[in-house]
Parts: sequence; structure tokens; C-alpha cells
Amino acid sequence: MYTSDLDLVGLALENQTPPVCSYKRGKVLYWQGDPVENLYVIDKGAVKISSISGTGRIYSHGILGTGHLIGATDYFLDGIHETTAEICTEQTRLFTFTVKQFQNLINGNPNFSAIVMRELAKEAKVHLCKAQELSFLDVQQRLMHSLISLAGEHGLKTEEGVEIGVNITHEDIGEMINANRTTITLCLQELRKLGYIRNEGRRIILIPIEHMDLLDQLSEAILTGEMGEAADLASEAVKEGIDPVIVLNSLLNGMKRIDRKYTQRQLDINDIIWSSMHMKDALPVIETAIQKEGLKLNHLERIVLGTVQGDIHDIGKTVVSMLFRARGFEVVDLGVDVPARQFVEAVKKYRPGILAMSAFLTSTQCEMKKVIDKLNNMALRNGVKIMIGGASATSRLAREIGADGHAPDGRGGVELAWGWCSNPGN
Repeated sequence: MYTSDLDLVGLALENQTPPVCSYKRGKVLYWQGDPVENLYVIDKGAVKISSISGTGRIYSHGILGTGHLIGATDYFLDGIHETTAEICTEQTRLFTFTVKQFQNLINGNPNFSAIVMRELAKEAKVHLCKAQELSFLDVQQRLMHSLISLAGEHGLKTEEGVEIGVNITHEDIGEMINANRTTITLCLQELRKLGYIRNEGRRIILIPIEHMDLLDQLSEAILTGEMGEAADLASEAVKEGIDPVIVLNSLLNGMKRIDRKYTQRQLDINDIIWSSMHMKDALPVIETAIQKEGLKLNHLERIVLGTVQGDIHDIGKTVVSMLFRARGFEVVDLGVDVPARQFVEAVKKYRPGILAMSAFLTSTQCEMKKVIDKLNNMALRNGVKIMIGGASATSRLAREIGADGHAPDGRGGVELAWGWCSNPGN
């Protein structure tokens, strides 16, 4: 984030009237390729700095706010502007220096020269950070960095967070982070779902930056944290007054990242198990806060999940539970060694759309049929899809006991459930 301590005008013109001019939105101060004739310091408002590549692609270098010095880098190099400067807020006010005035101040005022050098160094650092972001961060991460930077530069504090005080289009953002409009739209939608931002007309409001940092830490802790770290961060987020639903979304976002990395074979099953333990540790903290505030959540479907009686294998079930939650399902996890009676009671109580049973041992397969038979006898079978999984389960077994489907692994279970929700008649 760029911050400026410029007081160039006051320092340079101690006993003179500052040359200040007002400009309307859309006014171009200079075009790329123009000779440097004036240099500017922003007194109020914002100026967009952009350039056009040889292929005609527009790249935005930033939307600069109060205190920024504009045009100095080009002046000190070859005297030709490498960028275009356009006013992007109404009634923007700029202090204007002619080239001659600026050079005289550089020659005659050491303090002025030192401040200019410091500002040029900051500008170079900003460009280095942008280059690193383009090289190492994905579009979503670059978007977040840009929004935070804009909030720091043009932010207006409100009770709900920080409002970016300039109107920016999806095209403007795309030019800043090298992404197309469609991608920007999808990324902004995802950030809204997570609860990080909201819109008022064309204005974007971010939750407090410190809350965003805490939520990012929570999401990362699911992937790389130490045992108990995710639960501690979830507790801290709730104590800080962050909406428990937003905290839950951050946790789910961490799970989604794990799912993607596992799909791309960047993680193995041991990583999934470790992450699912973090999730299992942190989730009760968030669920307690949600229940305490009486909040209602929108889920794709409710799933009752458990390992059948006589089987105490928990790892696979926990992984599947994590993957279901990450995809947007509400999961009621009954645990392990669950008797048929408890499965039936859970179906009666929670009215799930899906019942998922797991059996690792061949000797416990009969428990799955007991559950289905009891559901039939109590007229609870209609309206609930039943899937079975685990090392001993097969598609043939599913057909024999009257289940609706079989999933060979966690990802298969999620895909099967997703398909049922997408095509409820099947």
C-alpha cells in the first residue's frame, strides 16, 4: 500500500500562493508519449495512471490520491510521459509546477530534493510489489491486494468497514491486475459470498482490513496451521465481532482450497486428513456462535452422515464431511459406531435430503441394510437419497440393499450428491 508524507507545496512555496487548479472527471492531464511540460501534486481527488502496450492492451498503474507527485519519473528520465494521467473523481484539485519551477526548486532547496527522492523510491517500490503480485499471486489474491490498496488510498471509514471513495468499473480493476472483465466479475462475486465486500451502487465497501487479515489467517490455518490454531483463530474472530457466517465462509474457503489442491495432486491424503482435523476442531466454535445469534444459513442440501455400528473408522468419514461442507452442503455428522436406530432418529429429526453411511469392514455391511429396512418400515424412505461408501462398499452392494448410490471415495461422494441436487428427479 502506497502512503505519502509529501508536503511539497508548503515546502516549495513557503511565501507564495500555491498554483492550484480544479478538474472534472475524465480530464486527461497528459497522454502517453507527450513531452513533460508540468508536474502535479494531488491536493484532493484521484488520478488514474495507465499505459497502452504495443498490442493495444491497457494496463492501469494505479489510482493515485492526495499527496502523490505525478510526472517526476518521466521528467528525470527522457522528458517523455510513459503513461497517461486521467482525472477520475469530480472536482479533483491539483497543484501544478512548470518544468522550470520544479527544476529551480530541485536545484535550490535540498529538503525539497530529499522529499522528491523519497517519493520516487516509494513509487519504485510500488511497481516492484505489483510485478511480484503478477508473478506469484493468482487473480483472486491480486484483486484483494488491489482493493485493500484502493481502500488505503481512498478509503472512507464507515460503521460497516471501509468504503472505496472512488467509482471504479470492472474494466478499471481488470486493467490494474491484468485480468479480463468476466474473471473480475466472478472474483468479486466470490468475495461477496465470503462476506469480504459488499456493494452500494457502484461503490465497494470492504469489511475492516484487520478483520480481513484475521479471516485470511483462519483460511490458511486449515491448510498449514498447527493443531489448535484454526480453533483459536475462529474464537478470536468471533470475539472481534465478525459475523459468524463470514467466519464460517472463511473456514469453508480454506477447505475449498484444499479440495482444489488435492484434485490437482498438490496434496496427498495425509494432508487432507490433517486439514480435516483442523476443520473439525474449529467448526464447533463457529457453529456455537451461529446458534447463539439465531442465524439462518443457506445450504445446497442437508446430509446426515455416519459410520455404521461395529465400525469405528473415523478418518475417511471426517474427510468426506469436510468435502461436503466445502461444496456448500449442511452436514449432520453422527460420528462412528452409529446404531441403525440412531440413523433413523436423525432422518426423522433433521429431514435430510441425503443419508450417507460408511462401512470399512465387510462384517458391518449388514448394518446398512438394517438402516434402510427400518426407514422403509417407518415410511421415512421417500424423500431421502441414500449413498454408501467405505472400503467394503460397492455399487453391487448398494443395489442389493436398496441404496440409491455408491461412492468409492470422498470426491466421488461429493459428485454423487451434487448430481442428485442438480437433477432432483434422478
